[in-house]
Amino acid sequence: MATAPFLRYGKYCGILYSGCPGERPCDPLDACCMHHDNCVLVKNDYLSTECNEGLLECLAELRAGTGTFEGNKCMIDEVIDVITVVIEAAVVAGRVLHKP
Repeated sequence: MATAPFLRYGKYCGILYSGCPGERPCDPLDACCMHHDNCVLVKNDYLSTECNEGLLECLAELRAGTGTFEGNKCMIDEVIDVITVVIEAAVVAGRVLHKP
């Protein structure tokens, strides 16, 4: 039985991964993740509803024909879908735990 890998994309996207502080993001999706990482760092809270809803809004804007970085082998729409599902769950958890 194969185990699903932790999601990691570009320099900033990934579960428990915030990669390369100080470096420019690879593409628009990576920029969304960088802004989310910075928000989580400032709030010191992975379940921050504000940070997670901000990421969802950024991802929604990318849906239509987003470009990706050179050499990327991932289907960007699939990556966006996976990140969206994970962050939607984090928003629900944040609300249940009353995280602003």
